[in-house]
Amino acid sequence: MRNIAGIVIAAAALASGQIPESVEFRHLYTFGSKDGIHPRTTLNRKPATAALGKAANPYGLVFPVGVVTDVHGRVWITDSGTLSVHVFDMATGGYREIRRVGDVLLRQPSGLAADAQGRIFLTDSGSGGVFVFDESGEFDHALSKPSVRLLESPTAIAISGDGKTIYVVDPPKNAVIELNREGEVNGTIDLPPELSDPAAISVIDNQIYVLGNRQHRVGIFSPGGKQRSEVRWDGIQFPTAFAYDAGRRRFLVANPRWMIVEVFNEQGKNVGAFGQQGEGVDQMRRVDALHVDARGLLYLVDSHHGKVLVFGDSLRGL
Repeated sequence: MRNIAGIVIAAAALASGQIPESVEFRHLYTFGSKDGIHPRTTLNRKPATAALGKAANPYGLVFPVGVVTDVHGRVWITDSGTLSVHVFDMATGGYREIRRVGDVLLRQPSGLAADAQGRIFLTDSGSGGVFVFDESGEFDHALSKPSVRLLESPTAIAISGDGKTIYVVDPPKNAVIELNREGEVNGTIDLPPELSDPAAISVIDNQIYVLGNRQHRVGIFSPGGKQRSEVRWDGIQFPTAFAYDAGRRRFLVANPRWMIVEVFNEQGKNVGAFGQQGEGVDQMRRVDALHVDARGLLYLVDSHHGKVLVFGDSLRGL
């Protein structure tokens, strides 16, 4: 593990005077880069070649899609390039790779979510399944079985605050499917055209936030599926990803224009920005997904460049 202590700032955008001064987010480490954290062994190149038409990234991650942390601090990363889930134990330095859940071979692992009890939920776009892992990180059961195929190609996933409802994005249906704890469909939220190709979902104060990738707009829905409103962040015309920091009650939003992450409070005020475009261990070329864990650490997925960057808010002393 290499710890980069420097604070990264949105230098180009700050120089233009178009965004406020940077908040202090410190780069901590990166998964999947030469100078970062990667599996101890070279992964099988065949699945990556089949999926992407090119050789695997030599540093472990090929096309990371989703990331989440569990109650033990382990970092779970779905990788549609290696057709597997990478699990890094930051406390012990351990690593394992999941390619099979029960009798199902993963075909395109995609979304990840964790509930308050420490269970991990995994979607597999290729098989159409949703799988549950227990608090210890072991496979427990299939919430949605591929043989039944309730879902065509599930991607992003989120859990309600009470843990009773699992919201799964299904882009081919342009809908969010509501599952109960037994895997039964409780309802469907049909998304409007402006939210087509949904790419991200989050449950915030019992409201469902959905990012449509086609027009890069975020809609807000009630648990019953009624669209309440739409959220826009000043200065970001086409957000590519967002995450909600519940501890500080603020949004972190990817702005592709400057290739930075901007920070907004709940009133929509921009309180800062950070990030740097490039090929370095603490830099990114794209921001495809964001996740904030219980400690307030931000995980930034750069799918096309095979890495996941981790930042900590300096004000928290991380």
